[in-house]
Amino acid sequence: MPYKILMTLMGMEIGGAETHVLELSKTLQYMGLDVHVVSNGGVYVKELEACGIKHYRVPLHNKQFINIFSSYNALKKIIIDNDIKLVHAHARIPAFICGLLQKRLKFSLVTSAHLDFSVAFPFNVLSNWGDKTLAVSSDIKDYLLANYKVKEENISLTVNGVDTEKFTPALDTSDIVQAFGFRSDTRKIISVSRMDKDRSLPAHMLVDLAEEMAEKANIPIEFILVGDGDDFAPIKAKADAVNARVKYKLIHLTGQRMDINKFTALADIFVNVSRAALEAMSSGAPVILGNIQGYLGIMNEDAKAAAVETNFTCRNCGEMTREKLAKDLLTLINMSDESLAALGQYGRDLILSEYSLARMAKDAIAVYDGILSSKKAANVVISGYYGYNNSGDDIILKSIVENLRANHDNLKITVLSLKPKETRAKFNVGAVHRFNLLKVFQRLRKADLLIMGGGNLIQDETSTQSLIYYLWVINTARRLGIKTMLYAKGIGPVNRPGNIRRVQNALTHVDLITLRERGSLEVLKDMGINGPQIHVTADAAFALPPADGNENILNTFGITKPFFCVALRDWKHNPPNVDIEIAKLADHLVNTYGYQAVFIPMRPEEDSELSRRVMGLMSNPGIFVAPAIGDYDQARNILGLASFAICMRLHALIYAMEKGVPAIGLVYSPKIRQFMETMGQPWHIPVEEIHADKLIKFSDTIHGDKENISTEIYKSASHLRNLATKNAELCVELIEK
Repeated sequence: MPYKILMTLMGMEIGGAETHVLELSKTLQYMGLDVHVVSNGGVYVKELEACGIKHYRVPLHNKQFINIFSSYNALKKIIIDNDIKLVHAHARIPAFICGLLQKRLKFSLVTSAHLDFSVAFPFNVLSNWGDKTLAVSSDIKDYLLANYKVKEENISLTVNGVDTEKFTPALDTSDIVQAFGFRSDTRKIISVSRMDKDRSLPAHMLVDLAEEMAEKANIPIEFILVGDGDDFAPIKAKADAVNARVKYKLIHLTGQRMDINKFTALADIFVNVSRAALEAMSSGAPVILGNIQGYLGIMNEDAKAAAVETNFTCRNCGEMTREKLAKDLLTLINMSDESLAALGQYGRDLILSEYSLARMAKDAIAVYDGILSSKKAANVVISGYYGYNNSGDDIILKSIVENLRANHDNLKITVLSLKPKETRAKFNVGAVHRFNLLKVFQRLRKADLLIMGGGNLIQDETSTQSLIYYLWVINTARRLGIKTMLYAKGIGPVNRPGNIRRVQNALTHVDLITLRERGSLEVLKDMGINGPQIHVTADAAFALPPADGNENILNTFGITKPFFCVALRDWKHNPPNVDIEIAKLADHLVNTYGYQAVFIPMRPEEDSELSRRVMGLMSNPGIFVAPAIGDYDQARNILGLASFAICMRLHALIYAMEKGVPAIGLVYSPKIRQFMETMGQPWHIPVEEIHADKLIKFSDTIHGDKENISTEIYKSASHLRNLATKNAELCVELIEK
């Protein structure tokens, strides 16, 4: 809904929180909200006003009584004159003053927590967290819960969104190269920060290490330090001394700059934390994370969980030392161009998928809508196979969360997950450990609805133990009087008589069941379950917009079109020669159609070994793609850009076919066969019967009519997309009954 919002913060000078407010305000304004900003002013005011955002200068920058008094009166007038119903405060002084005004003027108040604020007196009693709080990381949320006793249901997670069009590798940096005399043959190590004494540790360490790194590097290097502050002069003095000793300009200091995006685009290696690091990642620069708060080192998959949890600040992640930084610097300095580029692309892909301006704005709007909505807030608990870094289950959860929020603007969502902190950060939801049964019970007791998320969880082929767990969650919710829904489920196989009885007893009393294929309906009918509302829809993944087809991702892995994808899993019933037969098929496709072979494990820890075995048996070299763990967008993009696919994993088939890519389904479970039949594609075979001759015949038949087959797949995918949207619509109808 369109409405006015007043952003309040201390100032609009260069800084992380200030940039957050700048980008959030601009994006919200672009999305149709009427945004006003109040601060003590600064360099970003012109950029706000250029976007049509009104800025009011009010002395919110310190806690002197005269400024507090003046700000109270000024804010009161602004709120009344502009009929402001919602205020968003981004620092404690504005939040404190707005809290006083809220009691009188009756507006809604949202606050943002950008860092771990002091709990010393009097801040611990004067801090006002408003009606709702947006925390920029999981550890900040935990800090608020532990130290300020903010209710968890009043805290939502958000991100520091980055303008990926402004911070991009594709920038012309020739003007700054010429202005500062940077060399063209060097690998450039860049750091951007305020050079104040509490933030300047990376700059000091880089200056101290410069000579050593230059001696050990196998390529010429330069250090470029961007920023200004009260520690600038000592840093400059040390840098000048280094340059004098080496007799050339090894270290450049630029002072304060507004064109930060050009320096991040120029960086071959970036060193620092927080928003500056996110902007460098968006620019495609490999990043070393470290400062006075802690050290994570090279930003890669190993560092991702801790980086996300701390909003890339490295809080409590060990001490930053000269030795640690020297080791990581030298690793990157002496890395090949290809490896360095791949590391940079990894960072940019992460920003594109999880740290966009749209994500940040949507997080805020969800909170605003929840406060202003006339709808009663609803608490929803989602159970499923979450927190296991499985691409298919991750995309199901993403779809459920996004589609529910699109259909209901006042939901509080909690997910039962193996890795609650990662799930909270990635999906902006509440989360508890799925095996902490006391916490699960406590969340269910407060819930209005339990959703058993998509996927084939109601089956005993994997184990009876997992089936009993999911049925326990359903039965517990039912006994507590909570509505229950199975959301785009696959059902079966359920083979053991005792398990059939358990399923019958649980599902007969579920309020709503939606199924992703008709085969699951037949399984329910065979078990005598026809009591609750049952609808055949489609897999929840189809309810998300198709992957954007970003071909830049192919360069990261050295993929050149045309290529085909192989997505396998190490299944207990795979024949012993499955690797040999798949390798023969892959060689045939390379030799006959000129493809590259690309192997993509959907769940790397389970799928990688078999893929590598097949590659080792091929006559032609294949490419192994190791997507960032849990990064479904990366796998989805690549499969959607393929010319052909061979898949055992269901969601690999979905990722390919939603973009019209013909595929062969390797049936390890009935769900693969059922999906292929739903898509109208006869090209599937049980894994027990895999033989190269059959697979080659399938592939040649498909390629003989590839264009028409692709068109038919598009039509089927479009139909399933329409059906998949009904899952959330039916769910919201159930919530509102």
